[in-house]
Amino acid sequence: MATQTLKNVILQLRTGSATQWAASTRILAVGEPGVEIDSGRIKIGDGTNLWSALPWSGAAISKSGTNGSLTVNGADVVVYSLPTATSDTLGGIKSSSGTGKVTVDSSTGTASVGNVVSADRLSSSRTISLSGDVTGSGSFNGSANLAITTALAGQAFTAGTYTKVTVNSKGIVTGVANVGAADMPSGIPVAKISGLGSAATKNTGTASGNIPVLGSDGKLDTAVLPALAITDTFTATSKADMLKLTAQTGDVCVISSGGDKGSYILTKDDPTTAANWQLLTPPADAVTSVNGKTGVVTLTTANIAEGSNLYWTQARFDTAFAAKNSTQLKDGASIVKTTDTVVINCGNA
Repeated sequence: MATQTLKNVILQLRTGSATQWAASTRILAVGEPGVEIDSGRIKIGDGTNLWSALPWSGAAISKSGTNGSLTVNGADVVVYSLPTATSDTLGGIKSSSGTGKVTVDSSTGTASVGNVVSADRLSSSRTISLSGDVTGSGSFNGSANLAITTALAGQAFTAGTYTKVTVNSKGIVTGVANVGAADMPSGIPVAKISGLGSAATKNTGTASGNIPVLGSDGKLDTAVLPALAITDTFTATSKADMLKLTAQTGDVCVISSGGDKGSYILTKDDPTTAANWQLLTPPADAVTSVNGKTGVVTLTTANIAEGSNLYWTQARFDTAFAAKNSTQLKDGASIVKTTDTVVINCGNA
């Protein structure tokens, strides 16, 4: 009998909410744990009683809404309590001296805070104002942040984008305008102007280095155009029809039927002369037939004998597989059988 050790196992206990457990008729087996997911508390089954009759396992402790208490198994338990403050005993307040500290009178138990007079100065709102080159004001009483909307003193202008701006000694804008033709200096070298393409320094014309200009017909002068060679492809049903074509050297004609069937290229200017048409001979095929078949060949297992290599079939696979046992499989040693002893190893944290 083999012993199998399983690693990386996740154990999930039987769970349910408090409502689900209360309505459940399930009886946990002896030693079987169950978890109430609302509180995380656990009960252990005895094989006889319903969930409601089983005791809790351990204590469930959580934060209480009552100061000085903890909730243990659903009930508040007092952990600590503060004494009542008297002239000699502090009830949860620690006395200290100094600016901004709470001081408790030892004879009366009265608590007081310093700097109250200074803070009281903000009980009435104060106005904060700005003047000079920037104006604005606002009311402040310490209850919230103060945001003052300011305005620059001086001339107002229409909002927009300008290329000329005039400012005073303080940097305040006193005038705006856009650059005009009169503002542009004369005689600027091309090398000083960025963004110009190379065509900006070229002359127009048809000589070497010139930029050609379109004529009144919107076309380039033929003097600047190179000779063009365009190959056309024609079709014909016979060589006689091919000799009637209006073709140029380099044109191709495909004859689709008859004894002259094939592709021809015109090698000289006269298309009416048969000798000027050269047959384009394709390379000879290396394969003439496949397993005695020609044309478009599609082979199946019925066309080729098996020989020593048998064809795969579902029936052959099923027969061979059914004859095997689990220990003959590649991972047969990892298969857990009913006769094995299984050890569940949950691993480390």
